[in-house]
Amino acid sequence: MKGGDSARQSLYSRQIKELEEFFGVELANRRGKVLALTRPGWELVWLDSESLCLLDDFKSRSRKLPYRFTIGAGDSLYAWVVAPVLANIQQRGLPWLFALENLRNSEIPLKLQNMDVDFGIVRTSALAAEGLESRAICSMDYALYVPAALAGKKVQGREDDFSRLLDMFPLATLGSGSGFHASLKRNCAEFGVRLRVQCETQSFPFAARMLKSGAFMAILPCMAEAELGGGFVKVTRPALDRLSRSISLAWNPRLLRVRPAARRVIDVFSLPQQ
Repeated sequence: MKGGDSARQSLYSRQIKELEEFFGVELANRRGKVLALTRPGWELVWLDSESLCLLDDFKSRSRKLPYRFTIGAGDSLYAWVVAPVLANIQQRGLPWLFALENLRNSEIPLKLQNMDVDFGIVRTSALAAEGLESRAICSMDYALYVPAALAGKKVQGREDDFSRLLDMFPLATLGSGSGFHASLKRNCAEFGVRLRVQCETQSFPFAARMLKSGAFMAILPCMAEAELGGGFVKVTRPALDRLSRSISLAWNPRLLRVRPAARRVIDVFSLPQQ
């Protein structure tokens, strides 16, 4: 609990003090200007989040409303993993609605631990946090996509196509501030390929839009192909193969205790999508 309005800080401190007097246990201690929750404090937070889940589900059952679940993921996974599943859920008439929260991979485990979101869709390697459960749902592989009008007869299936294309045409992909860009640059260097990016984007979906403009090539997840349609040439190379990563649906096991309906959501997300 950091900084902020002094009146609000005073209110929080007084409320915590009242809770400590009621429960007879220390819930937080001050470290400099920061209030840090103790283990009993975190336990109370978890109990509170579980209670809110139970009450929310009770309201849904009582009013015959759809169950509401929150999902945390990034733009690319929403566009090419979550969207097809939600469309399938809607077509099947399943009694759920979803709230989507745009999060980085690094933010999702803590959000799940605190039950701030019900599910996270995240790179499997980012799930180092203890106490979470997950199920691998897909693999994210990458390729270079070139507008057919640019490629012409210049793509012959030779080993040097990838390097030649990077020298010939402008490229759009994730920017230099991303872990993906760093890995891509490192892999290209190991294979003797000079990486040149003319349009650094914040998300793969925007890079896909640049590809569809016909003015740029793009390095994209292969799962984007269903949305791209035709009109492009796909180029794969070992420098891109090394970027493949497993994607998992993750959740806090406490979610299943308080919201049994969540098991069906897990099963639906785990099914292969058409």
